[in-house]
Amino acid sequence: MKKSTKGALAAGAAASLLLGGAGSLAYWTSTGTISQSSISSGDLSLGSADCGTGWSFDDVEGTGVLTGTSKLVPGDVLTKTCTYVITAKGDHLKADVTASTPSLTGALAGSLSASVTNIKVDGVNTTHITSADDGKSLSVTVGVTYAGTSGNTTKNLSAVLNDITVTATQSHA
Repeated sequence: MKKSTKGALAAGAAASLLLGGAGSLAYWTSTGTISQSSISSGDLSLGSADCGTGWSFDDVEGTGVLTGTSKLVPGDVLTKTCTYVITAKGDHLKADVTASTPSLTGALAGSLSASVTNIKVDGVNTTHITSADDGKSLSVTVGVTYAGTSGNTTKNLSAVLNDITVTATQSHA
């Protein structure tokens, strides 16, 4: 073998050893730990409806509470207020409060109109609740009016006021 070839091989072997050693550089390292944390969600709910004594007549005679034997006449206006206890737990919780549109069915339904007349928290009209309302009272008032212009064809008929759904829907504040 020629001297120049032997020299080239020796130089290549030396370079290979040097490069192999350069690949094992050490770097300083350190680690830190983020401790585990408990994360909890809040709550938004309405308690069971308390509708008290039920329907009341709103008339000038002040006849009071509608009973199972009460019969309406044209011009009568009925109201019912139901209350719920609000559970609203959560930092910066906000919720929109709505009630479904009342609907009536039955033979007398065409002579009646129904609406949700008030949504209140502790007596103040509102459509929103927040965590500050936790434990307060939400009241919803429904009104039904028997048209004063109803004629003889509406005698001895009945109607059903279908379920009204009260909903509190969380919206991110």
